[in-house]
Amino acid sequence: MTKIYEALEQAQKDSKGVEKQEPVSVRSAFIPLAAHFAESEMEREMIRLYQNLQSLFSEGEGRILEFLGSREGEGTSTIIREFARVMATKFDKWVVLLDADRYHPAQHDYFKVEANFSWEDAVRGRGSIDRALHRIGEASLFVSPISENSDSAPQIFNAPGMDPILKELKERFDLVLIDCPPATTFPDGLAVCRKVDGVILVVEAEKTRWPVIESVKEMISHAGGKILGVVLNKRHHHIPEFIYKRL
Repeated sequence: MTKIYEALEQAQKDSKGVEKQEPVSVRSAFIPLAAHFAESEMEREMIRLYQNLQSLFSEGEGRILEFLGSREGEGTSTIIREFARVMATKFDKWVVLLDADRYHPAQHDYFKVEANFSWEDAVRGRGSIDRALHRIGEASLFVSPISENSDSAPQIFNAPGMDPILKELKERFDLVLIDCPPATTFPDGLAVCRKVDGVILVVEAEKTRWPVIESVKEMISHAGGKILGVVLNKRHHHIPEFIYKRL
C-alpha cells in the first residue's frame, strides 16, 4: 500500500483556458482497462496524490511529471502506472505514460503492447510520435514504450529531437508521465529531470534510509529538477487494519 509521505508543493501557474483535444492517429491496445482496476487502497492513495497535486492541473495546460525511485525495488513503475490509470478513469485526464527505464522496461509488457517502435525512435527522427502511442482500451490513457534494443544511454534525453517531442506531447495531453530507473543506480532520471515540470520521488517504507533520500533529493536539485514531494510505498501496518482505520 502507498501513502503520501510529505505534502506536495503547489504550482503557481494560472490556467491558459485552452481546451484539450483528443489525440489522433494513435495505435490502440485493446485491453479493457476496468478489468485491471478494482477499487483499492492503492486507488484511494492515488486520488490523494492527485488532490495534493491538483493545482498543477490547470485546464488546458499540460504537465510533465517524472516518477523516480532512489534504488531498485521501490515500486516506481507500479505507482506511476496506477496514478496514470486513476487520472484517466476517475478524472478524465488525457494521459500518456512514457517508459524511460531502458534497463528494466515494464509498461509495454504489462499492457501487452508492441515495442517495435518507441518514443526514442521518434526522438531520433525515424517516424512520427503517433507510431509510439498505444491507447489502452477505450480509456484516455496511452503508453509509449522504450526501445527493447536501446543503445541510447542518458544522452537520448539531450538529443535535439527530445524537446520538440516533449513539447508536442505536453500540448496534446493533460499529463505526460515519465517512468525512470532508480537515481542511485542509473543516470537517466537525472538527465531528464530538468526537462519536466516536477519530480515525484518514490520511497520504499522501512527499507530506504533517509540519508539516501536526502542524497537523491540533492542530486535532483543539482541536476536542475524540482522535487514536488515523496510517495511512501509498501507501507506495513503493525496494528490490525480495523483498528488502524479507527485512528
